[in-house]
Amino acid sequence: MQITAFHFQLIVLLVAPLSLAAAPLLEHDVLPVLQKNCMGCHGGLKQKGGLDLRTVPAMLKGGESGPAVVSGKPEQSVLWKQIAADEMPKAEKKLSAEERRIIKEWIAAGLPTVAQQKSAAEKPLLPAGKKHEPKSVAKAIDEHLLARLALEKLKPAPLADDAEFLRRVSLDLTGRVPKPEQAAAFLDDAAPDKRAKLIDSLLAAPEFGEHFGRMWRDWICPPELPSDMNGGKQPHGEARSLGTWFAARFNAGDAWDKIVRDLLLVKGEIKDQPHLIFYGLLGQDAKITPEGAARGVASLFMGVQLQCAQCHDDPYRDWAQSEFWSLAGFFGNVKGDFRKLEEAAGGAQIIIPKSAFKRAGTAVPVAFLGGESKSPQGNSLLRPALVEWMTQRDNPFFARAFANRVWFQFFARGIVNPVDDLRALNPPTHPGLLQLLSNEFAASNFDVKHLVRSICNSQAYQRSSRLAAGTTAGHAPQQVALHGRAPVRVMTADMLLDSLKLAYGDPKLDLRSLDKRDGNTSGESAAVGDEYLEFCRKFGTNEEDATDFTHGIPQMLTFLNHPRLQSGSKALDEFRKKNPAATTEQIVEWLYLATLSRRPTRAEMTEATAYTTAASEPSVAHNDILWMLVNRTEFLCVR
Repeated sequence: MQITAFHFQLIVLLVAPLSLAAAPLLEHDVLPVLQKNCMGCHGGLKQKGGLDLRTVPAMLKGGESGPAVVSGKPEQSVLWKQIAADEMPKAEKKLSAEERRIIKEWIAAGLPTVAQQKSAAEKPLLPAGKKHEPKSVAKAIDEHLLARLALEKLKPAPLADDAEFLRRVSLDLTGRVPKPEQAAAFLDDAAPDKRAKLIDSLLAAPEFGEHFGRMWRDWICPPELPSDMNGGKQPHGEARSLGTWFAARFNAGDAWDKIVRDLLLVKGEIKDQPHLIFYGLLGQDAKITPEGAARGVASLFMGVQLQCAQCHDDPYRDWAQSEFWSLAGFFGNVKGDFRKLEEAAGGAQIIIPKSAFKRAGTAVPVAFLGGESKSPQGNSLLRPALVEWMTQRDNPFFARAFANRVWFQFFARGIVNPVDDLRALNPPTHPGLLQLLSNEFAASNFDVKHLVRSICNSQAYQRSSRLAAGTTAGHAPQQVALHGRAPVRVMTADMLLDSLKLAYGDPKLDLRSLDKRDGNTSGESAAVGDEYLEFCRKFGTNEEDATDFTHGIPQMLTFLNHPRLQSGSKALDEFRKKNPAATTEQIVEWLYLATLSRRPTRAEMTEATAYTTAASEPSVAHNDILWMLVNRTEFLCVR
């Protein structure tokens, strides 16, 4: 094997006497402790005694008491001495034993940072400015992840078997399990490239756009939709139409920059443009506000959290209040709500309002985020200048934010996490990987399907969710965090509903619990919404953590007791009608394929056939088996 520079750098790291990965790191380990306990007094907004604890240079400079830390010498470091003596922090709550250990070991290790981890993982491995074949991108993705796993002495999980991969990629790309006949055809296919072909077919399916459209709708919509102040009506229908608008754009193959351009420059009436609701969802009382637009656009399309800087300089980040309002100024002349929106030309400045508390009344020039010197001049429309700057290939935020969010979608954790907190002090777990994906996305002219295809063809995406041989339980979370094993995620409400509709052959599946006397939810005063809205309310998941199993007693009781889930499957009836000579074994196999996308094991088949044989009515037994399968965690989760 030829030893490349990539391999040489990896070997050097593996044989180093003290791996930086073995010690606490400033960004990953130390700063969370300091932010929680110390930066209220020693951060960007307030620096008591002249001490800033946000960076290593600032700590070495120190304050009135001298340097806060001495590299390699905790006992000589003022920071550690005050923590050890319970003199810092001053609040009643002191640092925990674990937090103390992190600080002390970090100082003793020489103040290591992520930026000091000089590994091949920092390099994208593929040249920027050129679109590469998905297989080449997938291979580079795997090189990045395997290098980091080796550095941490973790073994990657084996590849998922065909059934596990089939179900996962179907749910991830189309938001539903495959149909039984599709599952059987894939499992029986012996072609070596069948996984790549499956990915291509799913990306070409209309369900792809529908699924991605719903995801972006949910990322945009607040937890509680704004209400009509007169009647209290919430725009649920309009919000769904926003998802449909995204779906049409994704299915048409539109580039991400064009989609975002049309979304951010929209004006007119919602009857003609369903995406006009976007600004109303980000504002106040369903009306657009400059500050709401700035927060939302920065989070969704630039991966930046600006909300703290709305009222003051952010003590934990580098964003000043003036930068927040400079961005908000682009939306200062946009007026309307989620029904109608218009924009007037205006000067390139904004006055900080009284609601911002600090610096109220100050005039701030409109400017791009991150120190960009250009800003619109004169009496002109402002949004086009922002969108033009933001959607450039070399914009420092746009491609990175989308690539990181797509990675989060598939792995339940961004390369930068949270996904909207891209900043120097919250570095990527795999900096070269994020740069690779950003470069590739930009070079492809922001081709969404190309990015998705590249990720899904990687071994990283196709690894099993089961523990690798030799992996201890203590290392299991780290193995998932570093993408050496697939996370077990909970189906979103949309995934679950569409998968149930397929299994039961009922496109209008209704799992509401209605009081027939007044049409209300049993035991509640609020009127029941339609079947889709009520299902999403009950089976909604944690948007920030797909591994968080949020289903509890109400969800369990619905699945166990709802008469619709006990009354049989129209899809199964259709299968039996088309196959009147089907044996019990064939019906049981169909049930497993329709729900779990796999064939039953020998033990499962034996158990199911014995249950059917003992039943007085086989069709009732078949319905019972279906009910049992949809109540399994294997059905409820994406593995």
